[in-house]
Amino acid sequence: MSQALVNLLPKAKHVPAAQRLLTPKTNAIPLFNTDLAHYYSYAHTLQLLVYYYLRGSALVRDPLSTMLQDLFPVAVSQCLFCAICLPRVGKWNSGTTDGEMIRGSASATKGPALQKKKLGAPVVKGAAKTAPVSEGARDKDPGGSWPSRILVSHDLQMSACRRMLTVLQPTTLALILSLMIPPVPLMVLALVLGAPLYPTYLLPHTMALAAHVSLLGTLPIFYTHGVSTAAWRDVSAAWLPFDEAGVWGGAVGAMVGGWFGAIPIALDWDREWQKWPCTVLWGAVLGWGIGRLVTNLLRLGVGRRIDLSVTETLPPSGAEREKIELKKDD
Repeated sequence: MSQALVNLLPKAKHVPAAQRLLTPKTNAIPLFNTDLAHYYSYAHTLQLLVYYYLRGSALVRDPLSTMLQDLFPVAVSQCLFCAICLPRVGKWNSGTTDGEMIRGSASATKGPALQKKKLGAPVVKGAAKTAPVSEGARDKDPGGSWPSRILVSHDLQMSACRRMLTVLQPTTLALILSLMIPPVPLMVLALVLGAPLYPTYLLPHTMALAAHVSLLGTLPIFYTHGVSTAAWRDVSAAWLPFDEAGVWGGAVGAMVGGWFGAIPIALDWDREWQKWPCTVLWGAVLGWGIGRLVTNLLRLGVGRRIDLSVTETLPPSGAEREKIELKKDD
């Protein structure tokens, strides 16, 4: 190629030596800033750990039926944790487009009281005072007429029902999604990592194990992130940030603990509790509890991510090679 043709070609753009091929898009899941949310998050961890411990003997006797029976109380406990401690999807800044998560953004920003404050007339000092009511009027109609009392009571009941539905619908949807979508890939992952494929009667045991791990790890993520593509891409890449609610810490702990829980099965101790998948389930639950205690109680690593970034290192250019050679000569 002639020198003139080379001069006509556009210069190559400078590319940094190390470039991240995948960038996380999600914020840490916040915990409601209330005493009830904080105390219940601690009690929730202890509650499930104690429950699985008390069910240990039944699990050894009949693993499949015990795991199937335990799905309901575990699901109820996880749903209560989500409703009391976490913001539902669409009610908090879950993405990074608006910057970092601002503490308290999970609290309600809309409501009848706020709308009245915005739409109402300006308050004038002294305008809230009402005319004195005679004692006879108080005796005839204490607290308003009966029809008005019935209407007020009906409005209060309707508002309570609406508040209950706003929590019940997302928790139910998160429960359905966590039982329908993740158990299948989790079961495949368990089989790839060495779960027994034969005899085939153990396959339902593996599926029940995957359902428990899904309830522990993914139900709160479905409740807070929904089916966001960016969020679940970060989940699959293990890049979700650790949060003060202990959601991601519990999910990571359940996966790591389940992997370590498979070690006792290979030992030649010939114990009844070494049957599949008792130790794996116990390891997953113990890892879930440790992950939650570290991030939720001790607040260690909150806001940090597991760095599994994929980078590409480009070869040095001609000028950089000359600088390197000059340094070697010196």
